[in-house]
Amino acid sequence: MSLAELMSQIQTLPRIDKLRLMQFLATELVKEEDANFFVANQEYPVWSPYNCSEAANILMNLLATKQQEKNG
Repeated sequence: MSLAELMSQIQTLPRIDKLRLMQFLATELVKEEDANFFVANQEYPVWSPYNCSEAANILMNLLATKQQEKNG
């Protein structure tokens, strides 16, 4: 199957299957780079903005400053 044929078939997939394909391809690329990068069934921490009030305050202050500069 040529790449053009494959891409044509991918375009007909539902959105969820396209996302699964992206996940599969990303995992395959990582495996090619470093076999020990991700380990199956292992949990990895992911940063979340929850409970980050300090960062939110800094952004709000920056927005307020920019708004004041804009308004003169």
